Amino acid sequence: MLEYLGRLMLVLAVGSAVAIAAKRIAVPYNVALVVVGLLLVLLDVLPQTPMNPEVVLMVFLPILVFESALSSDSASMREAARPILVLALPGVAVSLLVTAAIATWAIGLPFTVSLLLGAVLSITDTVSVLLAFRSVRVPHRLAAIMEGESLFNDGTALVLVSVAARVVVSGHTEPVQTARMFLLAIGAGALIGCVFGIVGSQVVRRAPDDLTAILASLVLVFATSLATELVHGSPVIAVVMAGVLLGHEMRSRLDASRIIGLRGFWEIAGFIMNVWLFLLVGMQLRAELLFQEALPILLAVIALHMGRAVAVYGCLGAVRLFGGDKIPWRWQDVMIIGNVKGALSMAAVLGLPEGIPGRERLIAIVFGVTLVTLVTQALPFRHLLTWLNVGDTARDDAADQSKAVLIDARRAQSELDSLLASGLISRREHAERWAGFQRDIIGAERILSAHQRGMVHDHVAEHAVLSARKAAILDAARRGLISQRTAGARVAALDEQFLRSMDKEH
Repeated sequence: MLEYLGRLMLVLAVGSAVAIAAKRIAVPYNVALVVVGLLLVLLDVLPQTPMNPEVVLMVFLPILVFESALSSDSASMREAARPILVLALPGVAVSLLVTAAIATWAIGLPFTVSLLLGAVLSITDTVSVLLAFRSVRVPHRLAAIMEGESLFNDGTALVLVSVAARVVVSGHTEPVQTARMFLLAIGAGALIGCVFGIVGSQVVRRAPDDLTAILASLVLVFATSLATELVHGSPVIAVVMAGVLLGHEMRSRLDASRIIGLRGFWEIAGFIMNVWLFLLVGMQLRAELLFQEALPILLAVIALHMGRAVAVYGCLGAVRLFGGDKIPWRWQDVMIIGNVKGALSMAAVLGLPEGIPGRERLIAIVFGVTLVTLVTQALPFRHLLTWLNVGDTARDDAADQSKAVLIDARRAQSELDSLLASGLISRREHAERWAGFQRDIIGAERILSAHQRGMVHDHVAEHAVLSARKAAILDAARRGLISQRTAGARVAALDEQFLRSMDKEH
């Protein structure tokens, strides 16, 4: 047991170092993790460690999907409900079938195994995509559609993974029984998720402090998952529904400090799960198997994109024809290019029963597909958005240039002040040059004001200032300079400002 825990801690330590380095070089951490995972596989650094599939299904998946659901914007998703549901229900089925058919023909897998592969690869991962959306600022409705579709797609696709796994184990399929199993999983999951979400929201709202609220949310996740599993429903769909309901309650009724605490805890939990999953896959793989599956991996990438294209263009075309909800073609292109695989796909394949035929081969293919899509699609996704002319990067570039002028000119003024104080330049020269830089500053601030960006949206600086102010208030209370009551009221006001800043950033 100690040896196993030691290996898990090694994985977490490596993952943390990789994530820190990725942050410093402005690369999405999931891209860096999958690349490092590949290197560790090739170098055979990490020990081969078996992973209990039940741990993945009952621990990793609920945390990952709840973290995404909690931060989702339910109001925006309601406005885009029609395309979201079309893509998350019939769209997933179409993508699965097309991917499975192409994989059967191109890779030579048995059709039942291809169905399982198609189900795993129909799961989307929007971590990199949403990060790119924040930097490029795409239309709000496009972001809502992709976030909502990914959220509900996870539940539908993971139910299909479970159904396909049973078909592979049994060796045959009964359409009526399979349809009944599918509908029961979705219906029971949605119902139990709503019940637990409503009850859990009330418990979290009435918790006496932030720590007990976080503990209540943790209990909510696993209680929802376990209760749904007992009635053969979909734990993932149940957790998604509970997370969406708690997120709505959180934004409408909870205090700012409690919202910040909940968000912070679940972001950390989701990050830890991502780190473990990306590197644990490397502990299940053999390097020679990855080389053997190089061609099937590339064929699987082609198959999943063809399946995604048929699903997006076909389903949204039907919505345009019968519902009148017109989704621009460029948005549909973004949905296909943004079809990136990530932690959930790897969690799904690691959660397959150990005795399932071809499990080791499926793990290798899914890891390879994840690597290819993250490096070739997620990494350059911001530039692809610019190329498709979806985001408003022109104004961002102007704001960035104005910020550069501000930094440059203010630094020059500071240096001139230092030179004057040292007696190295005359007052006349100081005044003339200082005034020239001041004109540059005024012009840059005028551009930033016209764009309504710049300092207002400089969230990094705003968060740093607010954190420093909050730390100063708490330190003053500890030293007895102000009362705890006064400090609490002031910290609550700063938390409100911090929360508004976070909402603008998202």
